[in-house]
Amino acid sequence: MWLKFTRPKAAFMQKLLLGLAVIVVLHQNATQVYLMLGVVVGAFTCWQQRRQKMDHLHRPAVLPRNLQLVLWLLLAVSYLSLHGVDQLWACGFNYFYVVGQYVAVVWLFSRFGGPFAAGGQAEDGDLGEERAGGQPASGTAAANQPAASAGRPSKEEPFPLKLLKVMAVMGLVVIVLGLVQNILKVAPTDDWIDTDANPLLKTRVYSTWENPNILAGYLCMLGAYLMGFISTTGSKRERWYLLAYLLADLLCLVYTYSRGFWIAMACELILFVVCFYRRGIYYLLGAGAVGALLAGPAVWQRLSTLTSVHDTSAELRLAYLEIAANIIKEHPWGIGWYNYQFVFPQYDYFFKDPNVIMYHCHNLFLNITAELGVQGLVLFLALILILARLAWKLHKQGRRPWLQGMGRGYLLMLTGIMISGLGDHVFFNVRLGVLFWMLSILIPISIKYDEYC
Repeated sequence: MWLKFTRPKAAFMQKLLLGLAVIVVLHQNATQVYLMLGVVVGAFTCWQQRRQKMDHLHRPAVLPRNLQLVLWLLLAVSYLSLHGVDQLWACGFNYFYVVGQYVAVVWLFSRFGGPFAAGGQAEDGDLGEERAGGQPASGTAAANQPAASAGRPSKEEPFPLKLLKVMAVMGLVVIVLGLVQNILKVAPTDDWIDTDANPLLKTRVYSTWENPNILAGYLCMLGAYLMGFISTTGSKRERWYLLAYLLADLLCLVYTYSRGFWIAMACELILFVVCFYRRGIYYLLGAGAVGALLAGPAVWQRLSTLTSVHDTSAELRLAYLEIAANIIKEHPWGIGWYNYQFVFPQYDYFFKDPNVIMYHCHNLFLNITAELGVQGLVLFLALILILARLAWKLHKQGRRPWLQGMGRGYLLMLTGIMISGLGDHVFFNVRLGVLFWMLSILIPISIKYDEYC
């Protein structure tokens, strides 16, 4: 009786995961604590299911075998790369702090985010179960058929769609706060502005994220999914709402003054129009015309520095790339995932100050190679290809519009990540990394919803 009333159920675990979509855009320490709580409650739930002998119920694996293999190999390579550094204790703590959160996200979502997360509806009561012929089953009869109950997923709104709706609400919060920062000029962003090269630039918004570039990366991810659902919704009203949302996202992105992510978003928009929604060319041209008219002198000045290597930002990036190349030469097996900051001072010829902390080298691919070696980069690219293939499957074969929108949004997001990764690496930010893994695991979860629901 005690277990009946106190056990956490799959519905509760999914609500807990929806809460993560709220916390992750607000605060890093809160995200860490929340994930720890999720792991404890999730482990307790699994233990109770085992105690109630529910493990025999049919629950299809969420992650394909090739994806599981690559994830395990990537985790193994990331751990082995720790042994190539001198500060093993500091690097080891940092590794488990960051990678532990990513592992927690993958496990929690793959275990509790699928259509059969609880081993079927038998756990949540059997009064709503139906017989094979479509007639309601009595509680006693259904209780005697746990395997049949396990074969039916819940008829509630799919978990991935619920999660995206929560993320959409939080995205609005982030955008509104960013626009307010720009209007009131209250964002203390002097450290991110080269006033010599950009004398007209006074502020760069960052909203709930640590700096403008990280916010820009978040807005590119958000915009990708907005475009994915614009192309699949059958309601004109919803399409106009989503378009207005996308325009607000683009406006906030402009005020980050992050040039690399401007280019990334432009590539996402082009791919969106060419591959997924050709009628969107009119929206794209209209948005471009309005943007050109409304863009202030600071925007045009910032764009003019794209081809310059004499502003502080460009000079620093060139130095970072050279330093990363030297690290790769001397550490072919890597320096430990997320441990770039501990090795950087040994190769720093630009600042020549050991107190300067640098978390990444402003290039996604070089940064991964420096931290995990060439083998780590190969595994990361293999992971991206597997997920892209699954997302393409959703785009082409998804039986519901939201599944197609999910696949298209993820493909557009990957495009933005790859393009922006040439000039930046914002996934050193743990919260943005957590968000990336959340959205990545949603793809195989959505595949299962498509197959079984």
